[in-house]
Amino acid sequence: MSTLEDLRLEARLSVSALSRKAGVDMKTTKRAINGSPVQKVKVMAIIQALAEELGRPLKLENVDGINIYF
Repeated sequence: MSTLEDLRLEARLSVSALSRKAGVDMKTTKRAINGSPVQKVKVMAIIQALAEELGRPLKLENVDGINIYF
């Protein structure tokens, strides 16, 4: 499985560009990438942005290092 960082690098996106595409604050994107707790809705937005950029479906359960709080 890949981490958010692996996927971000594969998509060739900066943290800033990924944040813009996901509609999420850059600080939140950095926290998600580093494995800090992030709201599920925001993680899902980041994963969706990566899936669109990579042109393939991605699922939350297939991404390593995600730490969600409710």
